[in-house]
Order: sequence, then C-alpha cells, then structure tokens
Amino acid sequence: MVSQRILSFALVLSLAGSLFGLTHTAMAAEAPECAPSATLDTRIEAVLAKADRPAKQRANDANRLSETRFVLDHVKPGDHVLDLGAGGGYASYLLSAAVCSGSVDSQNPQKWDVDFKALPAREEMAAARPNIHLVQSDFDKVPMPATPYDVIFIGTIYHDTYNEAGHDAVTMDKTLLATLKPGGLVILTDHRTADGVGAAATDTLHRIDKATVLADFKAAGFELVEDNDSLANPADDHTKNVFDSSIRGHTDRMALVFRRPLH
Repeated sequence: MVSQRILSFALVLSLAGSLFGLTHTAMAAEAPECAPSATLDTRIEAVLAKADRPAKQRANDANRLSETRFVLDHVKPGDHVLDLGAGGGYASYLLSAAVCSGSVDSQNPQKWDVDFKALPAREEMAAARPNIHLVQSDFDKVPMPATPYDVIFIGTIYHDTYNEAGHDAVTMDKTLLATLKPGGLVILTDHRTADGVGAAATDTLHRIDKATVLADFKAAGFELVEDNDSLANPADDHTKNVFDSSIRGHTDRMALVFRRPLH
C-alpha cells in the first residue's frame, strides 16, 4: 500500500510541475515577439535583439533586414519550420525566436557541416535554443518529420542544390512537398541571373534564373502565391559573382512564396 507521505510528496511534485508549466508558458507569452497583438516590426526588433545571437551574425543584420522582414511576415508563433541549407544558422536563430512555442529543424548536408566546418557553431546554437533541432541530410533526402512542416525556408541556397552530384530539382522539390502540411509554405530567396541563363551560373556566379525556379516548383506540384520585389536591385547587372565586394549584400534577389495545395 502506498503511504500517505508518498502520496503527499507526489501531490507536491505534481503541483510544482503544474506551476512551472504555467510559469514557463506565461514567460513565453510575455516575450514581445510571441504576444498575440505583436506587430511585424515588434517581432523583428525582438528577434534581432536576442542576446545569445553570435556577434558575427549580428553584423549581417542591416544587410539582411529586408529578407528578415519578408520571411517573418510568413512565419507565426507555433509553426514547425524547416531551414533548408541553414549554413551557420543565421536564419535558424531568427526563426527559433519567431516561432515561440514552435520548433525549427535546421538542415545542412554533411559536406557543409564537415568540409565547411559548420557543425560546431550549429551544435552550439542547438544547445542554446532547445527548439532548434539539427538535421544532416542530402537536400533531396530530408527525413519525413513526425509532424508536417508549416513552413520551409530556402534562403539564397536553392542555386547551391544544383551543384550537388546527381541533383534533380523536381525530385528534391517533390520531397519537400511531401514534408509540408496541405497549405504549407515554401519561402524562397535567391540571387538572380539575367533572364534566360537558366541554371548555367549556379556554380560560377552562385545565381539562378527566376524562371527556372518557378518551373521547378510548378513541376513538383506547388502553387505560386507570392512574387515579391522587396529584394530586387535593378542596378545589379547579374554578371558578377555574388561574393564580389562590389555587389555582395546588394544582389538582385527573387523573393517567392509557394504553397502545397490543400487538395
């Protein structure tokens, strides 16, 4: 028979656990970016202000502000998000705060984690942010999540997928489609080439033709729901490598939103 003392102790633990859960929930709700009435400006300011973000990433905030605004305008608290080709985790940090009680799967190919030495910083990020989970996979072999994604973010790396051995864009995009819930979104930004270049400059200039991206996603079964010009730069002549100091951070970029059809 269970003693009265054990029952009393269990009750205390249960009450304490409930209180902690309520307190934790209340604290999350009090975060400016998580408040139901938070404006986009409030959310962006709060997300960028997080003290645990690496200084090297903070230095990029001004150049990436337009992209951050575009992305967070399509992400909400509670979302389950995949950050595809996360690199060092700049967007993963921002998404982690923006989804509040949600979660972020931060994906890199093994080559990026090992050869480009991205893994240590990513492991540090995941330790600092419990709602970030690291995924290491090929772009076309992203594991099926237990809960479908609400959003997939592909930030200026879609062209890089073309440089992987055996790449098939439509196959990859169909894999991504399967990981999304019906109505789920893909938010994509990338550096543009001149019209008509297709995928010929993905490795040389690190750019891709917008028409190629649109065709890929249409063939995979996605619907285009937004073609935004907030990242456009008409002064970019599309002939320079995106890392050229004269254009870096100011390239002409596409900003697209695709949706998995509801049916």
